Amino acid sequence: MKFGIMNLFPVSEGSSDHQVLRDTLDEIQLADELGFDSVWLAEHHFSQYGILGSPLHFGMAIAERTKRITIGTAVLVIPLHDPLRLAEDIAALDVLSGGRVSIGVGRGYQPKEFNGFGIPLEESKQRYAETLEVVRLALTTENFSYQGRFFRYDDITTYPRPLTPGGPPILQGTVSPESFAERGAIGEPIITSPNFTPLGLMKKNFDLYRAAMEENGFDIGEYDLPFMQQVWCGEGEQGLRDAAQAALSYYKSVNKVIPGSEEAMDKERAYYEAVRKNIDLLTLEQTLTHGGNFGSPQKVIENLEVLREQLGINHYIGWLRIPSLDRTAALRSMEEFATKVIPHFRAQEQTAAPSEPAGAVAG
Repeated sequence: MKFGIMNLFPVSEGSSDHQVLRDTLDEIQLADELGFDSVWLAEHHFSQYGILGSPLHFGMAIAERTKRITIGTAVLVIPLHDPLRLAEDIAALDVLSGGRVSIGVGRGYQPKEFNGFGIPLEESKQRYAETLEVVRLALTTENFSYQGRFFRYDDITTYPRPLTPGGPPILQGTVSPESFAERGAIGEPIITSPNFTPLGLMKKNFDLYRAAMEENGFDIGEYDLPFMQQVWCGEGEQGLRDAAQAALSYYKSVNKVIPGSEEAMDKERAYYEAVRKNIDLLTLEQTLTHGGNFGSPQKVIENLEVLREQLGINHYIGWLRIPSLDRTAALRSMEEFATKVIPHFRAQEQTAAPSEPAGAVAG
């Protein structure tokens, strides 16, 4: 099991955008020192919901401040990007970090972001497909050509070339059952963050993915299966409720950025209306039980073991820096997770590892 942290880069009341960026860089350095395996950076624009517009550039600062942690994006909103510049920045980060990069990509959903860049939201699906195709070509192929609706190139090569052969792994943000099956059928790595999705439905989705991979000859044992959710790890009822209240406040803030009925595309209007209604009805108790992984180190471990058993996940990404939660409390939670939860699973792995054959000599 690998363990990561993620950050949305929100600006909470009483903070500043400058402070958020500097504090987060310090927190990631701490996570590296505490033994976390990965950090994941979200991309957003034009609101304090999330102020990091360029995760790849921020990742270059992380590469210089850390030694071992993998730098991931969760996710790059690729319909908003020029694919050649995106490929150049991915490759540069891959080189500067020594190959410590994983790229999560998604289609995006916030009308304000698309409007700000002058890109029609209804073009997002096709732009996503074309951008992803060009980025992959640029990272894997020299002197390539491409003819699409939005992008056309003749005999082009991007530099620097990535350090990782073929470029860093690219994971696609995945939500719907159809997407799990489609991406499993072609062996696509995925990343998901299913807040409030019942465990039974998540299991069906992961089973669809796993079955589609096996049917098409892909070995799922060679893949990371990342899963993100909000986490608070600690003792005491007050700390628990403070964390849940911060998580609830975040979920309520989502209503400000998801598409309204006039902005959403026709096929997605009913989905976003249902999301908005469910958020309006959300309570603190529901957040405690279904909005993340909140509780004592033992409780967090038990919840994680259920996710591993039911879904087969092997890369758990905790959103430990919950927006509006007191920073000191969040860092204490991170340290509790690192010193009590991670060692539990590391010990299991060491116990399960095959022993050296008799007479073997250590190198």
